[in-house]
Amino acid sequence: MSFGEDASLMELRQLELLGKVLKPGQEIRPHHIRGIGIVYSIGELTIREDRLLSLIRRGFFRVKGYISFPICPVCGDVDLSLNVYCPNCNSQDLLKVDIVIHYECHYADDISAFRRPEGLVCPVCERSLKVVGVDYGRPGIGYKCNNCLSVFQFPLIEFTCSRGHLLRLDELALHRSPVVVYEPSSTIRDSAAWKVLELVEALSSHGYKAEPFALLMGTVTRAEYVVDVLVHRSGKRFAVLVFNKSNFSPESFSRPITLALDLQMPILVLMSKEYAEGVTKFLRQEGKSEQRIQNLFPSELVRIVIYENEADMVVKLLNVLEKL
Repeated sequence: MSFGEDASLMELRQLELLGKVLKPGQEIRPHHIRGIGIVYSIGELTIREDRLLSLIRRGFFRVKGYISFPICPVCGDVDLSLNVYCPNCNSQDLLKVDIVIHYECHYADDISAFRRPEGLVCPVCERSLKVVGVDYGRPGIGYKCNNCLSVFQFPLIEFTCSRGHLLRLDELALHRSPVVVYEPSSTIRDSAAWKVLELVEALSSHGYKAEPFALLMGTVTRAEYVVDVLVHRSGKRFAVLVFNKSNFSPESFSRPITLALDLQMPILVLMSKEYAEGVTKFLRQEGKSEQRIQNLFPSELVRIVIYENEADMVVKLLNVLEKL
């Protein structure tokens, strides 16, 4: 059975993108997009975390580590807004200031309140502040409440999720999202889909325009079909199907002629040696496998190519394309 029959078009397109934009060993890190959630960016594709977890289970990625994102413990929302308050009166009307503290009278304020033409002078006791660390301190940037005028280094901090839950810092929950490395498993690399992508890369390197997992519409029935590869050459189009599984089914075997008649284009069928043996065994035929199978189809509509390995598949397909 060709790969296009047993997977959704979206999955195929994502698989195509992974093979094009990622290199084995490449690291992908999660990040947060407001209104969407935790996502992973792969080329131009943004994949939600649940979709990437599915790709991990299917063997495309290895988990390298984790990144923790704060979330609402009530609803699990990751879209959090930070709110700051005055610790004295709970006002949110705050100013960011450069704090100066007069040690003798313990007055603290923004440095602008201490500046005079003659230097720094305490606005409360009118004493000159000459030596930092002796007369006065400079703890750095802090905050001033524009409501009650109190000065402090750290405001009260609370968070609000998009559903309105108000949370303190110590009330936040953490969600751990995996950091992944693109390392397709041997099962994935041996799959029909992976072979299609490798085939497209080989055809492209020989100057052919090859489109993987192309969606086509029948000229007679108007039905939609997904073909493994659509090859463009000299204004003509050829559909390629890859049958690399050893198990034979009459339903899949009849698909090439159905496509050829409905799409009105030649169909090139690449069969692994194991699949071809399954065909001849089912039909109880003797003789050379490729010729026996070819005799079952009109050669002007369907061409059969039996291959032993990936390199043999590419060579034989190129030979057939050159003669068409």
